[in-house]
Amino acid sequence: MGNHVSSLDGKRVPGMGSDAEWGAATQAAMSRELVWIEQERFRGFGCSECGWRFKPSRTATGASFDEMMRNFEVQRDKEFTSHVCVDHSKGVR
Repeated sequence: MGNHVSSLDGKRVPGMGSDAEWGAATQAAMSRELVWIEQERFRGFGCSECGWRFKPSRTATGASFDEMMRNFEVQRDKEFTSHVCVDHSKGVR
Protein backbone atom coordinates (compact mmCIF):
# COMPACT_ATOMS: atom_id res chain seq x y z
CA MET A 1 0.00 0.00 0.00
CA GLY A 2 1.33 3.54 -0.79
CA ASN A 3 2.08 6.35 1.62
CA HIS A 4 -1.00 7.76 3.34
CA VAL A 5 -1.68 10.31 6.05
CA SER A 6 -4.86 10.53 8.08
CA SER A 7 -7.10 13.48 7.32
CA LEU A 8 -8.88 15.48 10.01
CA ASP A 9 -12.00 13.37 9.61
CA GLY A 10 -10.03 10.15 10.21
CA LYS A 11 -10.06 8.96 6.59
CA ARG A 12 -6.84 8.13 4.78
CA VAL A 13 -5.51 10.61 2.21
CA PRO A 14 -3.50 8.92 -0.57
CA GLY A 15 -0.27 10.44 -1.84
CA MET A 16 0.39 12.74 1.11
CA GLY A 17 3.42 10.87 2.51
CA SER A 18 3.88 9.18 5.84
CA ASP A 19 4.36 10.80 9.23
CA ALA A 20 8.06 9.82 9.08
CA GLU A 21 8.50 11.97 5.96
CA TRP A 22 7.42 15.19 7.68
CA GLY A 23 10.39 17.41 8.54
CA ALA A 24 11.21 18.68 12.01
CA ALA A 25 10.16 22.23 11.04
CA THR A 26 6.76 20.96 9.93
CA GLN A 27 6.33 18.99 13.15
CA ALA A 28 7.24 22.08 15.22
CA ALA A 29 4.78 24.25 13.28
CA MET A 30 2.08 21.67 13.86
CA SER A 31 2.73 21.45 17.62
CA ARG A 32 3.45 25.10 18.35
CA GLU A 33 1.04 27.10 20.46
CA LEU A 34 0.47 30.77 21.18
CA VAL A 35 1.47 31.18 24.83
CA TRP A 36 1.57 33.96 27.41
CA ILE A 37 5.13 34.87 28.46
CA GLU A 38 6.19 36.85 31.52
CA GLN A 39 9.85 37.79 31.71
CA GLU A 40 11.84 40.68 33.09
CA ARG A 41 11.95 42.51 29.73
CA PHE A 42 8.91 41.05 27.97
CA ARG A 43 5.32 40.40 28.93
CA GLY A 44 3.03 39.25 26.16
CA PHE A 45 2.29 36.55 23.63
CA GLY A 46 4.85 34.33 21.94
CA CYS A 47 5.44 30.98 20.33
CA SER A 48 5.90 27.85 22.44
CA GLU A 49 8.47 26.43 19.99
CA CYS A 50 10.75 29.37 19.10
CA GLY A 51 11.75 32.91 20.06
CA TRP A 52 8.92 34.67 18.15
CA ARG A 53 7.16 37.35 20.20
CA PHE A 54 4.07 39.32 19.24
CA LYS A 55 4.84 43.00 19.04
CA PRO A 56 1.79 44.90 17.73
CA SER A 57 2.69 47.02 14.73
CA ARG A 58 -0.11 49.45 15.47
CA THR A 59 -2.54 50.43 18.21
CA ALA A 60 -5.74 48.42 18.13
CA THR A 61 -8.64 50.45 16.79
CA GLY A 62 -12.40 50.00 16.99
CA ALA A 63 -15.66 51.65 17.88
CA SER A 64 -15.81 49.79 21.22
CA PHE A 65 -13.47 48.01 23.60
CA ASP A 66 -14.77 44.65 22.35
CA GLU A 67 -14.05 45.61 18.73
CA MET A 68 -10.57 46.81 19.70
CA MET A 69 -9.89 43.47 21.42
CA ARG A 70 -11.15 41.50 18.40
CA ASN A 71 -8.91 43.56 16.07
CA PHE A 72 -5.92 43.02 18.38
CA GLU A 73 -6.59 39.26 18.48
CA VAL A 74 -6.96 39.07 14.70
CA GLN A 75 -3.61 40.84 14.20
CA ARG A 76 -1.92 38.64 16.84
CA ASP A 77 -3.33 35.40 15.46
CA LYS A 78 -2.49 36.31 11.85
CA GLU A 79 1.12 37.14 12.73
CA PHE A 80 1.46 33.98 14.87
CA THR A 81 0.09 31.78 12.10
CA SER A 82 2.37 33.29 9.45
CA HIS A 83 5.65 33.30 11.41
CA VAL A 84 8.32 30.74 10.55
CA CYS A 85 9.90 29.22 13.66
CA VAL A 86 13.32 28.66 12.05
CA ASP A 87 13.56 32.45 11.55
CA HIS A 88 13.33 33.10 15.33
CA SER A 89 16.09 31.77 17.56
CA LYS A 90 14.78 30.05 20.69
CA GLY A 91 17.64 31.63 22.65
CA VAL A 92 15.80 34.98 22.61
CA ARG A 93 13.63 33.87 25.52
